[in-house]
Amino acid sequence: MAFSPNSCLPRCLLILILLQISKLDSAHFDVFGPPKPILALVGEDAELPCHLSPNVSAERMELRWFRKKVSPAVLVHRDGQQQDREQMPEYRGRVTLVKDSITQGNVAVRIHQVRASDDGEYRCFFRENESYEEAKVQLKVAALGSDPHIYMKVEENGKIQLECSSVGWYPEPQVQWRTTQGEKLPSTTESSSPDEEGLFTVAASLIIRDNSLKNVSCCIQNLLLDQEKEVGISIPAPFFPRLTPWVVAVAVILMVLGLLTVGSVFFTWRLYSERSRERKNEFSSKEKLLEELKWKKATLHAVDVTLDPDTAHPHLFLYEDSKSVRLEESRQKLPEKPERFDSWPCVLGREAFTSGRHYWEVEVGDRTDWAIGVCRENVMKKGFDPMTPENGFWAVELYGNGYWALTPLRTPLPLAGAPRRVGIFLDYDSGEIAFYNMSDGSLIYTFPKVSFSGPLRPFFCIWSCGKKPLTICPITDGPEGVTVVADDQDLSKGIQLSPIGEDSVSGDTDTLRSKLIPTQPGQGAP
Repeated sequence: MAFSPNSCLPRCLLILILLQISKLDSAHFDVFGPPKPILALVGEDAELPCHLSPNVSAERMELRWFRKKVSPAVLVHRDGQQQDREQMPEYRGRVTLVKDSITQGNVAVRIHQVRASDDGEYRCFFRENESYEEAKVQLKVAALGSDPHIYMKVEENGKIQLECSSVGWYPEPQVQWRTTQGEKLPSTTESSSPDEEGLFTVAASLIIRDNSLKNVSCCIQNLLLDQEKEVGISIPAPFFPRLTPWVVAVAVILMVLGLLTVGSVFFTWRLYSERSRERKNEFSSKEKLLEELKWKKATLHAVDVTLDPDTAHPHLFLYEDSKSVRLEESRQKLPEKPERFDSWPCVLGREAFTSGRHYWEVEVGDRTDWAIGVCRENVMKKGFDPMTPENGFWAVELYGNGYWALTPLRTPLPLAGAPRRVGIFLDYDSGEIAFYNMSDGSLIYTFPKVSFSGPLRPFFCIWSCGKKPLTICPITDGPEGVTVVADDQDLSKGIQLSPIGEDSVSGDTDTLRSKLIPTQPGQGAP
């Protein structure tokens, strides 16, 4: 059979058209992101992947990850190079392109040291010639904050107010009060505010009116991570006196009998009270004498303590004599060292004790919040580990209006008066740490004896900013102006005790000059 040339022409044209259509179809591609959000912790790295379908090479394509605007972008990769000029300032030096499988159409942008501000939606954009597609990628950022800190205040009417606080959370967490049986208690007040890095500081208060409650815990939950941190506090029993019905009945009967016999009882009560007062005064004098003699013995082991700047938190400013420290809102640019505190605003003394007895005094003045004591040299200085003996801290603190010993459940200290100077006595060999109120020479608190191992160092912490520093008192001849008079049968004369040094921060503190805070001409240091 013969074929004419004209009959072959339509078939050739049809084949060419089909080939062209196939070629156009092969140039089309789609971009896909992960089906679920990417979860990343603050400070860690996160990868935002995208891939092509079909799995064609993306080496010659323009790749772009952006937030709300196409430019400036999180990352731009074009002509085989990263285009830094089109990058957002907050991502410069923090993002890299992961292109191990770029020939199969799989690429990702890696964000280093994720911040709270990185949370949100991203878009990955692929372009080749006139063809382009994009996909969405959701990044969820989370941070688990510090262990909660509970402060307890007893009001005059007998009610107890608890305040729970914690820092470093993202996203905004939930605060929940609980009983030991798991019953939830509604907070009286709650507050939450982000810091300069976007991490939340939360606080919640609770007023306890139920006398049956003995233990309460504060739980802070990160719902995104499905994790929580909880701390409990024990309510001391003396705060909750119970009056049983028979006690009430006896009280009423005694009241009636008292009214009927007030005349005869008055003289008996007066005589009894006078004798009781005499015995109490006699006992108090002897007890005070013993306490002050014990404290006087401790002062015989006085040591010169100075502050170690290599351990100081960047917000703590030391004075030139390395004896005084205060907290400022500004942060110093200091070299990062393993021995430096980066979370708690604390500093250690230079001196390390491995044996013997040692005594020093700290002038706290009328500051409203501080913590001082002794800690192991190798305590955790990064993060918010609780300051308890289990973690190597033996300290007392003033927080708000209450004095506390930093035991696991925080022991309240009912002091007769506010100490302006605190004496610290360490007997390393016998495992004893004691604190004294140098305003009257009375004992503040003694920790249970423990067997020490490794070096111990003086420890100082300030919770709020202010011009009033903590100051280590200089060594002199001991406290002055404290006179103890015992019973005439025991001692015929008073014992004169003198304080260790003059008040170093009472009155004008302008004589202390700071290395780090410049002073104006003609003015003293702050």
